[in-house]
This record gives sequence, C-alpha cells and structure tokens, in this order.
Amino acid sequence: MNENVGKIREYLDNFYTADEWPTLRQQAEDWAKTRPLEGLKLLDATPIYRNTLAKFMALQAAGAELYVPGKTLMPRHAETAALLPQFGIKTASKEDTFDIILDCAGSCAHRMPTLGYAELTKSGVAAYERTKRPVIVADSGIIKRIETGLGTGESFFRALTQLGYKELEGRHLAVVGYGKVGRGIVHYARRHNMKITVIEATDVSDTLPEGVEYVHVQDTAALNQCAAHAWCLVTATGKYNALHNRLDPNTVLNTPTLLANMGVDDEYGTKIPRNRVLNNKKPLNFILEEPTRMCFIETTMALHNACALELLTADLPRRCMVPPADVEERLLHIATTQGCREMQHLHLFLGR
Repeated sequence: MNENVGKIREYLDNFYTADEWPTLRQQAEDWAKTRPLEGLKLLDATPIYRNTLAKFMALQAAGAELYVPGKTLMPRHAETAALLPQFGIKTASKEDTFDIILDCAGSCAHRMPTLGYAELTKSGVAAYERTKRPVIVADSGIIKRIETGLGTGESFFRALTQLGYKELEGRHLAVVGYGKVGRGIVHYARRHNMKITVIEATDVSDTLPEGVEYVHVQDTAALNQCAAHAWCLVTATGKYNALHNRLDPNTVLNTPTLLANMGVDDEYGTKIPRNRVLNNKKPLNFILEEPTRMCFIETTMALHNACALELLTADLPRRCMVPPADVEERLLHIATTQGCREMQHLHLFLGR
C-alpha cells in the first residue's frame, strides 16, 4: 500500500476495531495488489466525516488520484476535512475534469466525467434523469438498507440521547414514512418499548410489526391528532414538503411535541418554522460527530467504491442502473462473516 493509505489506516486504527470495518479493509487490501483504478482521476462527493476516510483509503489503494469537491452543500466534519491534504486528497477546482465521479445527492451531476457516475443516494437520482453517461445508483441495492435502515435508525436515537432525551420507554413516537429510514427508526423504537404510529401514503398496515399503529397521510384529521398527542414526530419520507398543507401549523406550534427530520430535504414545508424542528429541519443525526456508525455505513461506502470499477466496463447504457447483484453479495458476505455483532445478525433485519 502507498504512503497515504498507510497513514489513513494508522489514523483510523485509533478509533475503530477491525470488525467495525471489515469490508473496506478487505477492499483496500485487494485493490492494493491489483490497482484497478491506476492512473484514473476520481471526484468523491461523499459527506466527509471520520469514517469516510476509510472509503478514501480504499480508492487510493486502488491507485486513484482522489479529489473532493470544494464548495458544496454536503455536510462535513470540519476537523476531518482539514486532515485531507496530509493524506494526499486534493480539492477540486471548477476547471478539473474527471474520469469517474462518485456523487452524493446529485451535487456533482453538472460535471461530465469521461466514464460515468456512481450515485450514493436516492435523492440524487432526479439529477440524472437526462444523463449522457452511465450512472450506477448504490441506493437501489440491498446494501443501502443497512445504512439507511439500521444506521440511520440507530443514529436518530443516539442524537436524541445527545440532546438529553434519554427516557423513551412508553413514549409515543409518530414516524412519517415507512421506507428504509422509517423502518429503521421503527426497529429501534420497538427496542425502546415505545408506542409507535406510522404515517404513510400507502397502506402498510399489513406489513407493520405487531402493536404498531397506522395512519394514512391523506387523513389529515388523524395525522394532526397524532401529531398533537405524540411525544415526538419524525419525518422520513425522502420527499421535499411531504407534510406541507397536511400538518396544521397550529397543531404543533401550540403543543410540546418534539419535531425532527431525518431526510435530506425540508419535509415539513415553509409553514413550520425552522426553529420549531430539532436541528433547524436538517437531518437530526448530523448533530453527531459520526452521523452513522462505521459498522452500519462501511459496506455502503465499499459498494459505492466498487461501482467505480463497474464503470470501467465498455458500452454501458447511458442511464441509471442498479449495482450488480454479485458485487453486493460478495461485500455482504464479508460484512456478515467478519463484521460486528449487529452485522452478523443482519439477515434478521433484511428478512433474508
């Protein structure tokens, strides 16, 4: 491995045990031997936190010349971002061109790489509707369910704890949205023995765990009654303005109900003031030094990296694509056989 890879590895070993990031460690070791990205220039827009360095380490081991965006709306941990130059990671200028872009939330879709893109999030797919390059969407695979389900669910409650909300048993939690993030929040809420109501646009009542109540999002009377009496209401739809013209501002402005958002966008709408929602409507877990624990996000980052190799294939269609199933299975095998206890029981959450 090159000098920068060794530096990152030594730095991260101060914070993580081997079973917290087996997939990225294995990826770095394998790629250091084969150097599949040798001579290629990559831009990686993944939000920069301490555990993101493990992702960068594997790309550098593969031989990539690695850049991160300069000005970006993506959240980042300032202290970690300040370390990047000493690890040989450069900041992109407007003039820089790239072979591959590993994007997040479509933030770099305006750039035109020679080979293509890998997009990390569902929210970024819209930016590629008229793409002229191949786009592999990591979010559309199985692995992303680990991060957005278990990882985001766990970090929601970790953020509540950091804010001082530690007594959760018996309290009423209303979860708006029952996709990957919503399911993860419900999973951990049940561990805390909370009373749970799911508010969704489609009838998911037959798929909810026992004891979890259901309200249709268009039933505004039931929605507002739930919001008024819940201890906390959290949005997890992944849709901008999801509750606009549905949630009556007077219902929540005059109650002590905690409001939180776990989506990238403002899901409450302009009628609900920013200061009425925890973390000013930004994802609540981003108040944490590590918004998603390494063990829950490292396999997703390894998949995002692996998509870069898939873009080396000639004649890929110029559209959005799912990650290859065999790539996901290979990474999942490492995570579930070498990872921490939560990952070894992953099949119980994924239903596989």
